[in-house]
Amino acid sequence: MSHVKAAGAAPARPARGSQVPWFDRVPAPILMAAVIAALVLVWQIVYSSGVISTIILPSPAETWQEVLFVGNNLLTGDYMLGELWITVQEVIIGFVLSAIGGIALGVLVGESRFGQSVVMPLLVAVNAMPKVAFAPVFVAWLGFGISSKIAMASFIAIFPVIVSTTAGMFSADALQLKLFRSLGASRWQTLTKLKFPAALPFIFAGLKTAAVFCVVGAIIGEFLGGGSGFGELVRIAATQIRIDRVFALILYLSLVGLALFWAVTWVQRRIVFWQSEDIIEVGSA
Repeated sequence: MSHVKAAGAAPARPARGSQVPWFDRVPAPILMAAVIAALVLVWQIVYSSGVISTIILPSPAETWQEVLFVGNNLLTGDYMLGELWITVQEVIIGFVLSAIGGIALGVLVGESRFGQSVVMPLLVAVNAMPKVAFAPVFVAWLGFGISSKIAMASFIAIFPVIVSTTAGMFSADALQLKLFRSLGASRWQTLTKLKFPAALPFIFAGLKTAAVFCVVGAIIGEFLGGGSGFGELVRIAATQIRIDRVFALILYLSLVGLALFWAVTWVQRRIVFWQSEDIIEVGSA
């Protein structure tokens, strides 16, 4: 049939006369640089106007000097590098635990009536609680070392993985499910060969969210649980009203979250190879 588009055919070109907005033609890095420059300009204007005290709001130049200082401290292997390594361990281990636990619980909820009627309501109730309040509990249980911070990171990050995995378990095509049943496939075969592969894009969406939440959880644990880590450096700088250093430390913490996010995206491209590249790029541009 001539009106049916062949599989793999090139996408149709825009109709003649249609115009693409100018900002869609500008490369993303240039747009991002322009947005950052505009924000810095507004920051400098607010600082120069004196509307906010300079003690509370440092200038962009002062903050940049602190960014260079922290970067030099990290590159030379000074004390900040050890503190950053502690936080990175908390984030990575917390992410791995949240990924394993979240996927397992998501499969349980998506595959059983017990999970849907009993486990999921309990998980929602726990997720509705103020998670910050659990930090002292984890410290009491696990001590002031990195174990309590890892627990806090995984606790905050696990729920998005559970929800995404559960949604993915219900995303399998109905016709394919009927085909598996008609062929006499077991429940395990249906799960491993149909439902779980279909759920992978959803699972990776949850893992991307967890990658960012793990950094938040680790820093909350360091704030409230004391000990060591980059979060402790942020707390100390804040008590000394060194807001410029606080901003610099936060910048490097954001790079940790971005690195983990991009690592998950890289793995996704290689495992979920059948998914559209445009869909993967939505969250990683």
